[in-house]
Amino acid sequence: MRTNPKIARAVAAILGTQAGVAAAADQPAGAETAAGIASIQEVVVTAQRRAENAQDVPIAIQAFSGETLQQLNVTNFDDLIKHLPNVTAPSQGPGQAQIFMRGLSSGTPATQSGGSINGFPNVAIYLDDQSGQLPGRNLDVYAADLERIEVLEGPQGTLFGAGAQAGVIRYITNKPKLNVTEGSVTGGYGITAGGDPNSDVTAVLNLPLIPDTFAMRGVIYNERRGGYINNVPATFTRKNTDIGIGNANYPANAQGQCPDGLPNNGYCVPPGSPVINTYLIAKNAINPVTYTGLRVSALWQINPDWNALITQSYQNMDAQGVFYQMPNSSDGQPLPPQSVTLFTNNFNKDKFENTAWTINGRIGSLRAVYTGSYLVRNVESLQDYTNYARGLYADYYQCHGPDSGLPSTCYSPLATWDETLRNTHQSHEFRLSTPDDWRLRGIFGAFWEDLRIYDQLNWNYKNLPPCTATVTAGCLTNVGPPPGSYVNNPEPIRGDHVGFFNDLERGYKQYAFFASLDFDIVPKVLTVTAGTRYYHFNNDEKGTVTGSFYCADAGLPPCLNYSTDLTKQTEPLHTTYKGFKSRVNLTWHFLPDALAYYTWSQGFRPGAFNRTGGPPTATSPGFCYLPGTAGVPLYCSPLPYKSDGLTNNELGWKTEFFDRRLQWDGAVYQEDWSDVQVSFFDPGALGNVGFNTNGPDYRIRGVETSIIALLTQGLTVEGGAAWNSSTQTNSPFLIANNPALLDNPATAGEYGKPITTIYNPYGLPGSPAPNAPPFQFNARLRYQWVMSSYNLFVQAGATHTAHSFTQPNNPNLAPQPLISTTLVRYENPAYTEYDASIGCAKDAWSVEAYGQNLTNVITSTFTSSAQFVVQQTITRPRVLGLRIGYKF
Repeated sequence: MRTNPKIARAVAAILGTQAGVAAAADQPAGAETAAGIASIQEVVVTAQRRAENAQDVPIAIQAFSGETLQQLNVTNFDDLIKHLPNVTAPSQGPGQAQIFMRGLSSGTPATQSGGSINGFPNVAIYLDDQSGQLPGRNLDVYAADLERIEVLEGPQGTLFGAGAQAGVIRYITNKPKLNVTEGSVTGGYGITAGGDPNSDVTAVLNLPLIPDTFAMRGVIYNERRGGYINNVPATFTRKNTDIGIGNANYPANAQGQCPDGLPNNGYCVPPGSPVINTYLIAKNAINPVTYTGLRVSALWQINPDWNALITQSYQNMDAQGVFYQMPNSSDGQPLPPQSVTLFTNNFNKDKFENTAWTINGRIGSLRAVYTGSYLVRNVESLQDYTNYARGLYADYYQCHGPDSGLPSTCYSPLATWDETLRNTHQSHEFRLSTPDDWRLRGIFGAFWEDLRIYDQLNWNYKNLPPCTATVTAGCLTNVGPPPGSYVNNPEPIRGDHVGFFNDLERGYKQYAFFASLDFDIVPKVLTVTAGTRYYHFNNDEKGTVTGSFYCADAGLPPCLNYSTDLTKQTEPLHTTYKGFKSRVNLTWHFLPDALAYYTWSQGFRPGAFNRTGGPPTATSPGFCYLPGTAGVPLYCSPLPYKSDGLTNNELGWKTEFFDRRLQWDGAVYQEDWSDVQVSFFDPGALGNVGFNTNGPDYRIRGVETSIIALLTQGLTVEGGAAWNSSTQTNSPFLIANNPALLDNPATAGEYGKPITTIYNPYGLPGSPAPNAPPFQFNARLRYQWVMSSYNLFVQAGATHTAHSFTQPNNPNLAPQPLISTTLVRYENPAYTEYDASIGCAKDAWSVEAYGQNLTNVITSTFTSSAQFVVQQTITRPRVLGLRIGYKF
């Protein structure tokens, strides 16, 4: 299983659960067996920070070459996820996914304010050597001119750090080639069932500028995917049964009747309340998404031992509308598939630019690598939030009762939220590695990173008139940040419709030292690997969180009655996490082309902070809930929450048979996840401000496998599958932690005790983890042949995902007639999709016709109540397309 360097330069990988490969028929030339049938090509990966044949790497790897990505028509992450068994990504739309591997999920908080309140991801995303993690939003790198994508499953913290608790997704770009002039242009056009057409164009150019010394490479791309969600004509009418309508204080009459004669819960909608509609913005296909970008890189071969590479990337993703359907309108009428009722235009604009540099060389016998990068990501979002008007507290911001002679009145229910988010990553890493042929081999390195998140989010649901010098009743005073607090937006008074806002900065600085050693106990037969990483995180957060509670008829702005300066709470928002995380592996090559391995590894994800928490202080209104026997709240939401940990035990195998015409890989694993970070938002019990805390433990047991077989010359079959059994193994109670309990002997005995007067919000032991389907598979059949100098192919494939749940099994989080939380638990149905393509190539030209989701399965991949209405992110409808390419 020694790596052939010529083959290695043509890295090829394909669909599979452990290590994808490409048939030699995909390459200009390849090895052939005695029977004349090409063998499976080697796959070179850098999962262990050195170039190795994937079949020699004792890690579960899924890998896709640039050629395979084209064969599968993968250009964005939504395309890629279909082909990743054991990976799920509940999503609100492009660039708004939370990625999970092997069922390591504790639920999916809403996208809004994710930069402020969500925990850090436990799956790392890398663009070459730059980490791109951001809470609640995946870095959706467009797959143009990529060398490969590597998906590493299981904890990878030793070499990739804290963000790689569950695994890593690595986008590896093509680098400039010396002494080679080459390029390509591809363009495509397609149609979407029930939606608008699609178009794409990509151009690549590689230019050697100084022989043997300097070359540049560039790629430019633009893809527009037509929308398929329709915003239909509809209305929003307040109902007597809305949860918060009591804020209007218009009670039913003595006979229990409301003026409209409709059912009520004791209170009525005041007469004359406005009804809003979608008529002016209703239209079809509201959700086109456009990817535009370029990447330029330069390679300088300084001398035979040293080279330098610099790369500049830019991408702009513009997603309009929403990517979910609503089973029912805001007023409850059934809707046709692919329909919503939105009362304002929505968008999500996501831009990033990345500057990266790498220096490779040798110091004596050691290979030295220094790599650094600086990534800047800017996100602007605006989403309809009108359905919040049926929530528990919404009518406080939009209705008032009889006030100074004014009758009960409700204003417009129209609401939105808007977010402006900026994220920066600066990182530096230095590695030394020994020659690959030493019996004792090692990699040693140091890493430094500075991650910052600047998040401004406004909830625009305050429709009561602002209080002024002349409007003093039936009004809600505009809010602003506390004087002297840190803000990104310096305006002292926020807009008339801002009912609540976050304006903060959070992030961390970390440094780490790592080492990994391989020792051949029996050369080429038995190898032991041991690695560890020392990490040191400094987490911090500052800013303000302000709401409009206690601001009714509160005089001139700003109202600060419900504002919090995050630096003046009961605890400073600064924590340090440090320690070691390690990995041990034993690899046995029991045949020349077959190995088995055992791995014990640890994963780590740092803790973070809630926006608010703790008991009342002079500078904070306090966030304590659940009154006890004496009326004193028992529980105060925490300010910091700590890291969670993962221990992985894994047995795996990688094998090749029949002169490397059959490859079968697999792994059996158990992962124990402890002190898992979970999110709560339950206004009826735990307040109107969502928060995170540490909670239950989970155990995940699973099997994953892949197979690739060259059946005859040109005919390849490939498939991968994953089985997972995830179980919540405990359910800790909320603990009474309000210091005020200790001030009264009558309540002191309640302090420190489990709170059993309500349901246990951590869920039920024995329940499956959310977003963890028990079974996933994919399969692909491809046949290639030559006829009259034309290279022809035909391909067909299928992907399947079993059912899963969106949140932990919490007794309170179940569908209700009216939604009062963004964390309702739903069941996502199982579904299967089929793709096919056919094409030919001659000389420099190629043409391909393809179909995706051929049976036009429209089903929910993620059901959510994030916008206070049932919303179902759906599979993309059937796409039929034609793509033409030219290479030189």
